[in-house]
Amino acid sequence: MEIITSHNSLDFDGLAAMVAAGKLYPHAVKVFSGTLSRNVKNFMALYKDHLPIKQPRDIKTEEVKRIILVDTANANRLGYLKDMAAREGMDFHIYDHHPYVEGDLKGSFSCLHSVGAVTTVLVELIKEKQIEISTFEATILALGIYEDTGSLLFSTTTSRDLAAAAFLLEKGANLSVVANFMERPFTSEQRNLLQELLQNTRNFNIENAAVVISHAEGNEFVPGLDIITHRLLEVENCDAVFTMASMQGKIHVVGRSKTDNIRINQVLKPLGGRGHDRAASAMLKNMEFDRITTMILEELKQATIPALLAGDIMSTPVKTVTMDISMEEAGKLMLRYGHTGMPVTDGEEIVGVISRRDVDKAMTHELGHAPVKGFMTTAVLSVDPATSLAEVQRIMVEKDIGRLPVMDDGKLAGIISRTDILRYLHGDDYPEDHELLYNSDSVPEDDFSSLIKNTLPQEMTEILVKAGETARDLEMEVYCVGGFVRDMYLGVTNYDLDLVVEGSGEVLARELALRLQGRTRIHERFGTAIIVLPDGRKIDVATARTEYYEFPAALPTVTTSSIREDLYRRDFTINTLAVHLNPDCFGQLIDYFGGRQDIDNGKIRILYNLSFVEDPTRILRAIRFEQRYNFKIEPDTLRFAQDAIARRLLRKLSYKRILQELILILNERNPLPALTRMGEIGVWQHILPEVDLDGLNYIRLKRIPIVNGWALEHFYLREIKTWLIYLVIIMENLTAESIGAISARYKFDKYIVRVIEEADLARQLAASIDSGDCTENSEIDARASHFCNETLLYLLLCINSENGWQYATAYLQAKDMVKVEIDGHDLKALGIKPGPVYSKILNELYRMKLNGAITSREEETALVHKFLKEGIF
Repeated sequence: MEIITSHNSLDFDGLAAMVAAGKLYPHAVKVFSGTLSRNVKNFMALYKDHLPIKQPRDIKTEEVKRIILVDTANANRLGYLKDMAAREGMDFHIYDHHPYVEGDLKGSFSCLHSVGAVTTVLVELIKEKQIEISTFEATILALGIYEDTGSLLFSTTTSRDLAAAAFLLEKGANLSVVANFMERPFTSEQRNLLQELLQNTRNFNIENAAVVISHAEGNEFVPGLDIITHRLLEVENCDAVFTMASMQGKIHVVGRSKTDNIRINQVLKPLGGRGHDRAASAMLKNMEFDRITTMILEELKQATIPALLAGDIMSTPVKTVTMDISMEEAGKLMLRYGHTGMPVTDGEEIVGVISRRDVDKAMTHELGHAPVKGFMTTAVLSVDPATSLAEVQRIMVEKDIGRLPVMDDGKLAGIISRTDILRYLHGDDYPEDHELLYNSDSVPEDDFSSLIKNTLPQEMTEILVKAGETARDLEMEVYCVGGFVRDMYLGVTNYDLDLVVEGSGEVLARELALRLQGRTRIHERFGTAIIVLPDGRKIDVATARTEYYEFPAALPTVTTSSIREDLYRRDFTINTLAVHLNPDCFGQLIDYFGGRQDIDNGKIRILYNLSFVEDPTRILRAIRFEQRYNFKIEPDTLRFAQDAIARRLLRKLSYKRILQELILILNERNPLPALTRMGEIGVWQHILPEVDLDGLNYIRLKRIPIVNGWALEHFYLREIKTWLIYLVIIMENLTAESIGAISARYKFDKYIVRVIEEADLARQLAASIDSGDCTENSEIDARASHFCNETLLYLLLCINSENGWQYATAYLQAKDMVKVEIDGHDLKALGIKPGPVYSKILNELYRMKLNGAITSREEETALVHKFLKEGIF
């Protein structure tokens, strides 16, 4: 007899591994070895009828000859099966992902792999052997992987775990079920334990690594110390954390690390600990917290690998420029010495930093003669040589700084740039243990794969996965970028997908379109393409690019570049987020410019000081995003915007581009705050100077969404250009001469001009309706039948009385429903000779039907007979 079992206090990885082992050993009996974790117990309460797993008392232990053991090789963790496992001659097949420790069980077959979840190993075997699994089984296996890898966010997660999860999704794994059991909130006991740990934290610096050690007293057992420890690691934002909790007479010790420089299993080994390099635990009796802390610190001092420091990678000696030197000369110095940026000095004091990009932009706009002091960044932060690279990177990301002077005893010792950080993080000539400073483990939230799979519709997730697979097959790199990533992080629905390709956007677009059964439209000049899916949805694909503007307010000149350069060209930091889609790093967040922090802090920030010079429409976009998300334009960005406005750069734009941005603003859910903001910072006078914002009918403007929604629900009105209604109200008090000037300036098309011209007739008609002079449907129709849909909605907005509203809406309802049922053929059949009389008869029938005098085809026919009899026509 063979049985399949796992460790006591069974978690989802153990349960999933047992289910997977059952597919590999179909004749073996699954047996719980002891207790279940809280989440597994809840799961089994619901699904136990579908998972036949026995208790030890339900089997004849003397008949067991082989144990298939998963997720552990430690006999002490086998609970009620421990004695059976110790029986002489017992055979074992072992599947585990924990490193071998002396004293572990040995079997005739062992399969040990260093992955995030042991379920991954078994899923790989199922896939290799082409064993079919149901969607229910796929869901259980996914639960195991997601739990033991923290939804693929834990530092122990490997690419094999992601591949196994992807395979299970292909087999129909239900992520809703996974999320339901994974996202259980902390119990009150767990929250209390976390709070006590937070209160008792002690901070240590071990070989430039930040380590936190904490403890908690207690008698009752509280499950989930490992997850609580991981949460503490996130809250403290340190490199490693160790927790100690007394429960039921034992001391439970758990360690977690973000870096390979601290190997947790080695630190806890003297305490009898087991686990991985970044996650391990131990259980002790009769030992004080202080003694355990001392032992941990002693091991840390021996086992921790020192991290690189600022002094190790800084560039030295440092070339500087004075604040009065021209941008052109500063650029020549940078080229001469190969620098991407230089400190700016006033005497011996550092007063700013100027970058190569600042110079390039200034030269592109013929501003090379201007002094450096007008373009330099003045808020200069610095570090000392002993600052860790993790801290340097944090400062650069949080402050959006491209370079940091290194000061030693008040003197400039060197400088570190983003390039230095990236070179050391990604270069092949540097030790691997330092490469982890860049990966997502140092900032767990940098992995967006779970966010993608848990928030996007499955079909959208599948598109992203296919895009990544296509890029891999074409030996390219692809990213989703910009507003799609921004809104996904904010939890705002936005399925307008933009892809950026390191390689050829056109080539990838064509191949991806084939795989998605869509078609492409290629724009070779900009290296872009549009994929049109079978259901009409569109995907924008672009080659990673840098845009340079040949003169202020010009359209961009495009050159091929990398994803970093592509992101740098974007308008605001909140739009510079990208997510890598290639399978080997699916979901990795790319955030070079602190975009996520600005989203968290509600800031609209440009990337460089000449941003508004390059494209003044960004001023309008800054206002639009500020009001849409209830953010604030940060002070420097506002200063540069106001400077661009004062320099009248908006006047260098074509009115077509201004109108496009104005339409986008007026199409926002509530554009009124944006109009107010445009007035505050001086933009409005360059948009519609003829209009006094203070004189607008804001009551009417505020009613637009309400009346529009009501009309769409009750009438036939469809495809309303809401922005045009706002524009009509904004311009409604202007003279015909002013309206004509605006129409000519913005080159309004015939439809816009028609709606604006109809507005005056609509206001006159509304006044007649309100006064009771025009109340019958046919009377209103005589004056409104030719109105555009926007004009009809504007008519409703101009009604000021309850009776007037009833008359106007009654007309629109009748207009929506009334249709003359007889036609020219019927009239001919009645013996009426074709001619202009047909139109007169049908119009009269329509008028009578609008007024409710007739309601049916029979009544129409009878009325025509009456016309003939009385000789009316």
